[in-house]
Amino acid sequence: MPPSECRNASRRILSAARAIATREGAGRITIEAVAKEAGLSKGGLLYNYPTKKALLSGLLAQMLAGHRELLESVPERHPARTLRGHLETVLQSEEVDGDLSMAILATAASDPQLLDPLRAELTDDLGRILSDTQDAPGAMVAFWAIQGLCFQKLLKLPDGGADTRERVIERLRALIDDLK
Repeated sequence: MPPSECRNASRRILSAARAIATREGAGRITIEAVAKEAGLSKGGLLYNYPTKKALLSGLLAQMLAGHRELLESVPERHPARTLRGHLETVLQSEEVDGDLSMAILATAASDPQLLDPLRAELTDDLGRILSDTQDAPGAMVAFWAIQGLCFQKLLKLPDGGADTRERVIERLRALIDDLK
């Protein structure tokens, strides 16, 4: 298969997997269901993603690419650009991303290496976050708070109500904006 066809098929496959997750939940993502949704044979899907783990890795890579796009959308002049980008990524992520994240985490429980790309991305981002400020402890407090928001959202944990949540987010934005 020519490279352009592989890329197009890969995009179709990942779109199909996301559509299934949106419509039926991430637990319904199977090789057969995704192949049918993408309009491909099972063999065509397996050519691009030979296992469900490979498919979930592809979805994780796509999610990380979306994260990088959101990071790039924060103005370069922002003093804590990467940190602010992390906050906006958590706030703008869609519900389907939470379902996919849970599927990826469930798979990673039996194969922790699946999360290596995420670890590498966060390591790079954390290096930028710490180099962007003279207040490393303040930056880490904000970073950990953002990670907490992410897991609160992902696990659908109580958030104190919409008013409290909004005030906390505004306070977190102010903390990030005040970093020197």
